[in-house]
Amino acid sequence: MGTKYHGINYGYFFAFFSVFVWGITYISSKYLLRFLTPPEILICRVIIAYTVFFIAHPHVYMPKGFRSEVRYFFMGLFGTTLYFLGEIFALRFSTAANVSLLASTAPMITIFIAYFVDKSEKIRPKTIVGGLLCLVGMALVVLNGKIILKLNPIGDMLALTAAFAFAAYSIVTRKIGVSEYPPVVVTRKAFFYALLTLLPLTATPLIDVHKITLLAQPYIVFNLLFLGVVASAAGFFSWNKAIWFLGSVKATNIMYFMGPLTMLNASLILNENITIFAMAGSASILLGVYVSQRNEISRAPSEVADKAER
Repeated sequence: MGTKYHGINYGYFFAFFSVFVWGITYISSKYLLRFLTPPEILICRVIIAYTVFFIAHPHVYMPKGFRSEVRYFFMGLFGTTLYFLGEIFALRFSTAANVSLLASTAPMITIFIAYFVDKSEKIRPKTIVGGLLCLVGMALVVLNGKIILKLNPIGDMLALTAAFAFAAYSIVTRKIGVSEYPPVVVTRKAFFYALLTLLPLTATPLIDVHKITLLAQPYIVFNLLFLGVVASAAGFFSWNKAIWFLGSVKATNIMYFMGPLTMLNASLILNENITIFAMAGSASILLGVYVSQRNEISRAPSEVADKAER
């Protein structure tokens, strides 16, 4: 029993660390959009993260099989390529706070996918009630962007697309949590396939290799290193461990905190206005998290917990 609770505590620590860091990435990406396109930001971020993982664990492993590699491919495609392209493109049309709040609908989408596809996840009544409260909060955020801030709805659609991608990533990650690779290698392989799916964009006008001269500017380098090392390498490694300890539904529920955190940071750093709709939406989201997570106890399968602790 002690090991069970010990693992759960670790799981929540890893989840909150990732969400806290990712809440700041919206601010960093919003700044970089002044100089770089979304694909340029993302490909730099992925290259940096993959390099960090390879330095940390340079051992090369042979593929275990085609089906196994397909799962890693979808980890990289959903969790990095599609999620972050949707998020960063959305920041072109909306505020950092709005994009973050809408992207954090991933928990409800994860619950939906897990309930109908992955029967290993149990959905309790309080989880549904909490999710409904969070959806009310998301509706208020959409109204905030449409009525108060007069934002382009394309930003909302892209942010929600990112949420669907991250929900799919969480389900895939849960299914390969007991793989034969160490956790750092699992995350490294996902970033490898993310880089592979991004490479075709280098042949399009979306990526200008001549912008490499911008790396001489300290603020740009600092933000790219933060996104690559802290948010991508450390953040995704921590998040994968959280999923293996808690399960995809409970871990992803912590993402609801990302919106309010980003809203506060965006107000302090980017001078974005905090409206009544935004505050009411955040309050509803946090209440939903409290309801769904209250006294929640999850027992991760022993083999998953053992792998996550390595």
